[in-house]
Amino acid sequence: MKFKFDAKQEYQLDAIAATIDLFDGQPADADQLLTTLRSNRDFDDRENLSLDMDLSVEIGAIGNNLLLTEETILENLKVVQNRNGLQGSETLKDGPQFDIEMETGTGKTYVYLRTIFELAQKYNFTKFIILVPSVAIREGVKTSIDLMRDHFRALYPAHPFDAFVYSGKTPEEVQSFATSTSVQIMIMTIDSIRGNANTRIIHQTRDKLQGLRPVDYLRSTNPVVIMDEPQNMESKLSQSAIKDLDPACTLRYSATHRKTRNVIYRLDPVDAHEHGLVKQIVVAEATQQGGDATPYIKLVDVKRDPWQAKLELVCRKADGSFTRQVKTVKQHQDLARITDNPAYENNWRINEISLEPAFVELTNHGVLNLGEEIGGSTEVVYREMIRETIREHFRKERFLRPKGIKVLSLFFVDKVASYLGDGTNNETADGQFAVWFDELFHEERQRHPEYAELLPQEPAELRHAYFSQIKKGVFGDTTGATSKDDDSYDLIMKDKARLLSHDEPVRFIFSHSALREGWDNPNVFQICTLREMGGETERRQTIGRGLRLPVNQDGERIADPSVAQLTVVANESYQQFAKSLQQEYIKVGVAIGYVRREEFAKIPRPDSDAGEVLGYVESSLIWDQLHTKGFLDKDGRVTERFRPEDEHFTLDLSEEITWLEPFVTKILQDSKIETFVKQQRKRRTRKLNKQIYASREFEEFWEAISQRTTYKVKVDRDDLITKSIDTIKQAPDIEPLRVQVTRANLKVVRGGAHGEELGTRSADLRGGYQLPNIINELQDATSLTRQTIIDILVGSGRLDEFLSNPHDFLKLVKDSVEGELADILVKGVQYEAIGGSVYTLRELQKDGEQEKQHFIDHLYKVKNQQKSDFDYVLYDSDNERKFAELLDSREDIKLFMKLPASFKIDTPVGPYNPDWAIVKYEDGDERIYMIRETKSTADPRLLRPNERAKIISAQGHFEAIGINYAKSSPERPEI
Repeated sequence: MKFKFDAKQEYQLDAIAATIDLFDGQPADADQLLTTLRSNRDFDDRENLSLDMDLSVEIGAIGNNLLLTEETILENLKVVQNRNGLQGSETLKDGPQFDIEMETGTGKTYVYLRTIFELAQKYNFTKFIILVPSVAIREGVKTSIDLMRDHFRALYPAHPFDAFVYSGKTPEEVQSFATSTSVQIMIMTIDSIRGNANTRIIHQTRDKLQGLRPVDYLRSTNPVVIMDEPQNMESKLSQSAIKDLDPACTLRYSATHRKTRNVIYRLDPVDAHEHGLVKQIVVAEATQQGGDATPYIKLVDVKRDPWQAKLELVCRKADGSFTRQVKTVKQHQDLARITDNPAYENNWRINEISLEPAFVELTNHGVLNLGEEIGGSTEVVYREMIRETIREHFRKERFLRPKGIKVLSLFFVDKVASYLGDGTNNETADGQFAVWFDELFHEERQRHPEYAELLPQEPAELRHAYFSQIKKGVFGDTTGATSKDDDSYDLIMKDKARLLSHDEPVRFIFSHSALREGWDNPNVFQICTLREMGGETERRQTIGRGLRLPVNQDGERIADPSVAQLTVVANESYQQFAKSLQQEYIKVGVAIGYVRREEFAKIPRPDSDAGEVLGYVESSLIWDQLHTKGFLDKDGRVTERFRPEDEHFTLDLSEEITWLEPFVTKILQDSKIETFVKQQRKRRTRKLNKQIYASREFEEFWEAISQRTTYKVKVDRDDLITKSIDTIKQAPDIEPLRVQVTRANLKVVRGGAHGEELGTRSADLRGGYQLPNIINELQDATSLTRQTIIDILVGSGRLDEFLSNPHDFLKLVKDSVEGELADILVKGVQYEAIGGSVYTLRELQKDGEQEKQHFIDHLYKVKNQQKSDFDYVLYDSDNERKFAELLDSREDIKLFMKLPASFKIDTPVGPYNPDWAIVKYEDGDERIYMIRETKSTADPRLLRPNERAKIISAQGHFEAIGINYAKSSPERPEI
């Protein structure tokens, strides 16, 4: 199996563009400019010139020549932040360091690797260092590069690259990194550079490196430093080590930045779940139930002078949640008062404390020996958690095997001994978790004969454990941070594709902590936590191992929400899990359960063909209105006053922004933790109404609405030229390009080599600059003829600005022409009906018969079952729910159905999936076939440009096949 990577994921392209646009104005041939300007350099005569050498010249380094001033980069930063709905920076905090926040599982490694090639292609940056905090993440990055190598070679054939891991055993590799003309990617752990000449080879002079240090070679290239999980590299020692690399800029990628600098892109958990970019989180709870449940008490220690015992108890925290804590308790103290937990009421106290033998005597129980516990029912609960995981795995296996999707389940154990016992490997493991798993696997398989056909192997063949081997036969409870962990990752890190193959029997993975950072697998569908979850990031780290969207045997991502579900089997209630997870998110600044000031910044402006959004300032004003009117509290949490389900509910926004109400309402509704953490028992399997598909009337209906079309686009050349010229003329003036150059020499003295800045100069490049071939570049971007491009350029009357700043002028013309061309393409599209179907009835039936589970908060139960193809209609928004309810109640509607995601029509701006198909009767017998869209607004100006273009194209398609097509909204339901 080979992974396939989609080069057109819009959110990933947005993240990449955020970085690329920071350097807007940087010439692609900056090295030539520097060569010209350096030829006139002057040295101070007082210096010993025999010992003064330019570092890059001495080494022969080919580096990244960033010529933009920090003032220019700051202006670019503000533009990027406004576009991405972020608060604008007033200064470059800590210099050119930029934060990109992407939720776990959304492909941040792909984003920063592709950003490397975009920077090389656009600005000729070729030297990149990827810094990671641990061996686990380092191995994951290396594997990702190997998996994506062919993908990037196909996308960027003009940019060959080398990627390797830095090792102190072969530090001389830095020489080829510094002098190579191709793209160089070096992966380093922070530990390899954090230190000094006494502790790290990278800071030691080497004879094979001309007496210089390896770090001098890296510094000479001014590398772009990419930090993966920078929150683990925030110490002063780490920051100092990074500064030693003298980076041109630093790009910091994480899901949770502990300290933010200059944020340029944010895709947080809410965004990721809302857009279906990660799996839905489902919680299956395994907790002790019943009023006679014994409170949890474990004796940890006993002491005398004074006599006291240390007990592990379930205590209430300040936020109202409960967690296990060790408390020091004296004789006769009331445990309910110590824990603030009503479970310990009814006179739970210590009657006696003994040291030899060590025990306490409890009321309502009796003697509790040292190390013993009561009330946890740990063994019973853990057995049921393993059973539930096996059951869920079997169910998913039966559902997903026909789709070519392998199912994996991951168990986190409290300690290695719980799995290995007295054994030393997977075959000899006899710990209680391994024994229970084998027993319960046989039990569940015997209960369902069809499961024996799915997984006929012995349980030991299907389960495998990944613990770090300290020495032969000895395994440790490791973190995955050091080199001794390398042996643990062969299959899961280096051979991820093999683990996803049906030919590889392993499906159940047991681990301690080595998999909790730097590892994930797209096909982990169940995570079972056979341990107490108490740490500040325990839940988020746990679910992060399985959030990535699954892939099939062809390596294709599957975004179907009925498939992309991660079930967490936890030994706590759903409510407690959700609440604790929300607290973890809040502690790292992620907005779950409350609304940030920038929450409305990405709402598109009306009539903006360029895709402009409101921006942070206007979003903040909307937030203030909502707070003033009582819909948000001071922290941004939604109050009880927000009740959109009420018939006459309104946000009562000021008159100039009333058009925003449907957008703002949806954002407030989606802010709750329940939006993306679901309870397992609230899933439903929709039942297909097979009689509808079998009727002749439905066959005629489906044949009519699913007809294929072909389209051609008519472009009026004169119209394109005129509109492009007008757009270019109205654009702001372009400032001439000036370059500031800093001269830095290397002074070699007995103590080593030291860089020294000698001075700066600036130069106006007009007249001394090699101009790019503007005709060829515009042809490549637009596919227009040379004559059309020449007519636009001459007609603009601004070619003199091309001479003084060719890069910015080229960008202006390209953006202007592409914008007008896109508008003309959509308006000039002409459809014609042809033979065939966009989605056959047979495909529809096959898709409908497959078992799919959805959650009741997105299901509308159809009252008139004969009117729809399923007993529940799946809806994406409250507007769709209201529309389904309206269709269900109307007597003139004989059939309505939500069209499946596979029903797509071609448009010039990409495939489009309509919302609803309807059969309506008028005057008693006239049957009308209809396609309807349900949008949050009936006003087309308020739709995003790409969405608006698709709807306009769809209208032409359905007109060509004779189907009534229109947009509907709750305020104007056109049926």
